[in-house]
Amino acid sequence: MKSILVTGGNSGIGYAIAALSKERGYRVTICGRDADRVTKAAGELGVEAVIADISCPEQIESLALQFVDEGLDVLVNNAAIARFKPIIEHSLEDYDEFFKVNIRGPLLLTQKLLPALQKKKGCVTNISSIISNNGLPNASLYAASKGAMDGFTRSIALELAPHGVRVNCVAPGAIDTPLVNKLGLSPEQISSIKAHQETIIPLGRYGAAEEVAHVVLAQIESSYVTGSLWAVDGGVDAT
Repeated sequence: MKSILVTGGNSGIGYAIAALSKERGYRVTICGRDADRVTKAAGELGVEAVIADISCPEQIESLALQFVDEGLDVLVNNAAIARFKPIIEHSLEDYDEFFKVNIRGPLLLTQKLLPALQKKKGCVTNISSIISNNGLPNASLYAASKGAMDGFTRSIALELAPHGVRVNCVAPGAIDTPLVNKLGLSPEQISSIKAHQETIIPLGRYGAAEEVAHVVLAQIESSYVTGSLWAVDGGVDAT
């Protein structure tokens, strides 16, 4: 049975990836920093749970050690933070948090899990965002961190190809997940933003987390694909 680790697997896109992986016969482990939420999600999904904060190097080290002996077939770097506000309002603390969680964490976790991935000739899928390619007002730090993820993906894909480890990226667009409700906006504001965005999405709607999950699994199972970024955005990147 192939094994998969999904960071931030307790909600949204990560939860959907874990659910579909379980359905496809993978041995699934999800991790996150909120013990109650991760334990609850793991129970619902029937998968294994590990409590770990990917902004903390020591916890990344402990997480990776759990896969050293048996190896790991798939790592999905999904955990991330997203907060939107004007650049004038960002602090150094905001900068540090975005880059610790959204890029340093995935980089360190991939590094520490490399022996386990090499053992299984495994693969890595990083969850990015089309925002890094298209831009969005009030999203400078989020976009910067996801742009870093894209560059990181392409570079280590070339570096690790001789070792039999594939590295790719999936870039979602407007996806209807609980993340939308964490932006500090009123329900009316969220509805207004969604209505506007749906007018500029060629398919005319928000995507579902399950639709992203299907693309992630397709990428994982596409054995001749590495260094690629697949957009899941209803056609926005083509406009």
